[in-house]
Amino acid sequence: MHKRIRLFVAIACIMTAACNDAPTEAGRKDGFGDTPVSKEDSLHHAVMEGHDVGMAKIGRLRKCIGQLQQREDSIGKLPVAKQDKQYLQALSSLKADLAAADKGMNTWMEEYKDDSAKGNEPLRPQYLESEKVKVTLVKDQILGALNRADSLLKQP
Repeated sequence: MHKRIRLFVAIACIMTAACNDAPTEAGRKDGFGDTPVSKEDSLHHAVMEGHDVGMAKIGRLRKCIGQLQQREDSIGKLPVAKQDKQYLQALSSLKADLAAADKGMNTWMEEYKDDSAKGNEPLRPQYLESEKVKVTLVKDQILGALNRADSLLKQP
């Protein structure tokens, strides 16, 4: 009986050791792994990271637009003498900034071509570098507008 248990334990250990081989990343070319292998790979990863950060905030951005609209509507129902014109202007301006940030991300996604210049060594890094700049601007626009919205929406 002990021999069978020992044999079972030995087989289990061998199988566990055999299955723990981690796949190598040597052939990685898609920008989604952890370790970039080329400049193109690093740039693609940076572009996708900028996209992911910006897109993660889009739901919150749209919610803020709705909250700002509600505040504008509430202020609009007050008598003209009681309306805070500066606050109303700030709400309107910020709502426009949030909408522009949302549109910026949508436009970038429509125009981005993941396979553009693939296989063309001199052009692919240039394309990805320009897309990295674009998506970083859009991401920063989203994050900046949300920071301003957080501040403005805290006001009574």
